[in-house]
Amino acid sequence: MTPTDEKFIQINAIEQECFHGSWTAETLLSELNSPLNVLCMEERGGKIAGFALGRVAADEAELFQIATLPEFRRQGIAERLLAELHGEMRGRGAACCFLEVRSRNPGAIALYEKAGYEKIALRRNYYPDDDAVIYRISL
Repeated sequence: MTPTDEKFIQINAIEQECFHGSWTAETLLSELNSPLNVLCMEERGGKIAGFALGRVAADEAELFQIATLPEFRRQGIAERLLAELHGEMRGRGAACCFLEVRSRNPGAIALYEKAGYEKIALRRNYYPDDDAVIYRISL
C-alpha cells in the first residue's frame, strides 16, 4: 500500500477514529506493508467498515488492532474479522495468538473471551491511563 492508496486512507481514518491515532500514519503504513503481517477487512457499500491487523512470526501470532467504525458496530463484523484473521494466521503456521487490551475496555474483552481467548497476565500501567490485560488463544 501507498499513502495515497484509497484502502490505506480508509484504514488510517478508522485507526484515527477508533484508537485516536495511537499509531502514526507512517507506522500504520509500515505495518500494513510488512510481509509478516496479516490484514483482514470487511467492506460495506464500497467502504471499509472494519479491519483486523496482526503478525505471524514462527508459530506465534499477535493481534495488533481490530476496529469497526461506529456506524457498523453490533453487526458481527468484529467477530467475523477475528475469525478470518485467526484462519489466515493458522494458514501461515501460527499455533497461538496473543493480544493486549485495556483493562477498562469491556466491549473488546467480551469479544475476545467469546472467541475463546484466555487471560494470562496483567501489565500494570502499560497504557498512560490504564493497565493492559494479556490474552492468548490456541489456533
